Amino acid sequence: MNAHALKILKLFGLDARQIKKPPDAMLAQVYLIDGSYILRSRPYEKDTPARFAAECALCEQAAELTGYRFPKYERAASGECFVNDQGHFWTLHRIIPGRPLGTWFELHRIDPSVSRRVLKTLNRLHTMTTGCFAETIIDRRRLLGLVTPSMAEARDFLSAQALDRLMLAFDRVEKHCRAYSPEMGCFVHGDFHHGNILAQNDRIVGFIDLDWCRVGTFYEDFAFSLMMMLRDYKTWSYEFQWSLYHSILDDYGFKGDAELLKDHLILYALFDCTVFKSSTFENAAAFFEYQKQFLESVCQANMS
Repeated sequence: MNAHALKILKLFGLDARQIKKPPDAMLAQVYLIDGSYILRSRPYEKDTPARFAAECALCEQAAELTGYRFPKYERAASGECFVNDQGHFWTLHRIIPGRPLGTWFELHRIDPSVSRRVLKTLNRLHTMTTGCFAETIIDRRRLLGLVTPSMAEARDFLSAQALDRLMLAFDRVEKHCRAYSPEMGCFVHGDFHHGNILAQNDRIVGFIDLDWCRVGTFYEDFAFSLMMMLRDYKTWSYEFQWSLYHSILDDYGFKGDAELLKDHLILYALFDCTVFKSSTFENAAAFFEYQKQFLESVCQANMS
């Protein structure tokens, strides 16, 4: 049994008979507790408690607007809904009944009908929440803040052509984020893929892993899901798949600016490059090399 996880659990006033790490949890510290709870950590930064409080309030509002289920967090002995321990921010919530629809690194194995349901659900989530949030809680800089540290690193592994397109993407997304009207704001999950979507009795019922949730535009969410679904790890060699790209847009019901969508896609592809580059899980280097190919390919693709 994991002694450190057990120590954190005790700070939430719980003991455990069984602590298991899910086999698909490659990028997060997450544990299943007695088949009833999820214990999970994220890096602790100065603004993490405030962001977490905003996350909880936003998810509660999104649940009321959409009818989907979101995690409800348990209180620790301190009275807070988290434990800060050695640079890690731990949370605990009861398991939402249902099963994930897949794993992020095996989406190429998923039946296309399941992916269509995922995309229609994402569109529904955006449609039902668009224009429902006050201007004061729109997070216009979140995506740009995520990728800004990666911009300097990109010079170490991208071609000159890709770097030029990356800079253009950043500038255009920055301009878009400054200018869009509050009425465009919707709930953004921030990590929307099959592994974070729960289904029960063949019906999607809820979502997990809301670390990156915020109010933004649908481009932010859809571009991330688009990246996840375009990747194909069967061969570890990426070539842009136009038929798959168009089917994903059709299944979501995309009616927007294709080049602006590409700009968002490029920024997310860069972010995952640096995530894989700094990761220590098995085969992380292969994921990084593949992601570089993906980013170079997207930068060269003409999506207009």
